[in-house]
Amino acid sequence: MAQTVLLFPGPGSFLPGALSGLASPDSATVRTLEAIDTVAVQYGWRPLTPVLTSASPAPTPDEERSLLWLGFFATSLALVHESREAKLEPEVLIGHSGGEITALAAAGAFSAADGARILIERVRALAASETAVGAMTVLDAVGRRAAGLIAAVGDRSLALAVENGPRQSVVSGRSTAIARLEAAATALGWRSRRLAMPYTLHNPQLADATAGFLEAIADLPLRGPRMPVYSPLLKKFVVSTADVREVLAVHLTRPVEFGQALHRLHEEGFDQFVECGARSVLADLVGDVLPLAARALSLMPRRLTREEFNELAGGQRLSDAAVPVDTGLPQVGTPAPVPDPAPATSPSQAAAPAPAPDAGRTQPTPAANSAEPGTESLPADDEELHRQLRTVYASVLQYPEDVFTPDADLEGDLGVSSIKQTEIFARLLDRFDLPTPSADTRVSAYRNLARIAGLLRSLADGS
Repeated sequence: MAQTVLLFPGPGSFLPGALSGLASPDSATVRTLEAIDTVAVQYGWRPLTPVLTSASPAPTPDEERSLLWLGFFATSLALVHESREAKLEPEVLIGHSGGEITALAAAGAFSAADGARILIERVRALAASETAVGAMTVLDAVGRRAAGLIAAVGDRSLALAVENGPRQSVVSGRSTAIARLEAAATALGWRSRRLAMPYTLHNPQLADATAGFLEAIADLPLRGPRMPVYSPLLKKFVVSTADVREVLAVHLTRPVEFGQALHRLHEEGFDQFVECGARSVLADLVGDVLPLAARALSLMPRRLTREEFNELAGGQRLSDAAVPVDTGLPQVGTPAPVPDPAPATSPSQAAAPAPAPDAGRTQPTPAANSAEPGTESLPADDEELHRQLRTVYASVLQYPEDVFTPDADLEGDLGVSSIKQTEIFARLLDRFDLPTPSADTRVSAYRNLARIAGLLRSLADGS
């Protein structure tokens, strides 16, 4: 039987309208969203429920940036309820960056409302800190090589913030220092991608922001998790109230060692990794880090109907297996206080639900080399350009070409993650011999092939 890990992504997984096909009136999902909305409104933030449960109208880019700070959290907790209904039974929870807060809430360490307060106070502490103003950039390099480049640039504000695996690391620091690092990476032939993040995160320079953050949440009730949670920040299982406090204390300053965390869990016998969030962010990383025998999927690679979601989530258990009513996931609204468990170093030593039955998953197909050897000119004819784009995307993703209509939303409708979009766009730049766009250009903001074509034309024209 498969041993299942539930993965909780950070802000990059926010998708407007993600729950439009799932949220039923007076459901546990809606009650959780309403609890988060109540906290958001108390802080003067916009309610999330209308944005997550309605397919339209889509928020503007500026509105989306403000919503993502809570949107990922609300979406993942809603999917916890939905996966419970589908009888998906994880043994361990693990979060990535802000997703650690979601994992702890899902495990009953604090309520959904208090988790929202934690995340809002995190943003407020960053906004009040002069050292937190900066940028973050993704490097297509292993952590030790990224650390070497940081040392070569020689700016003390730079830090290795995230190690995602052998092909991806994230560096944070002052904007000017990040720009110098990106220039050095380009000189080495490494690709970089600036994140839409106004602050540095996971950087030792954030001690002042941490002090303000911890002071603001000092009165929140914390509890030991009611099921195993592995922390990439602590590099151990979170089993007590003291561990929960430690996660919060180092949340802003310590690096996220996610690739190492995946290896640790795989060595402990976990071989099925299910992403509990919109889009496919962490599931894509699993394929880069672990052997092919490890299975990974996203519960919501795109906007799904209830029938599609139940089929996807319910498919993670054997059809002939007996499924208990209680999946082990606590209610995330108002968890009851529980005593701290005895210290444990692995999930086998901590209380956990019964193992989830096995299920199949199609391993992501390795990206095909869609471009012919050498380079070619960008087609002058729009119809021909769209035809070539359809061919490239279909070849890399192993999708039928006819699904790539000019206005099909790559992430929302087709489930193409931002990581995969960036990878394909890099192939297009090489194919048509085009310059790399500016560091603040987010490829994932160009949501369909029509907009991708427009971006390619602007690069070809030098505008």
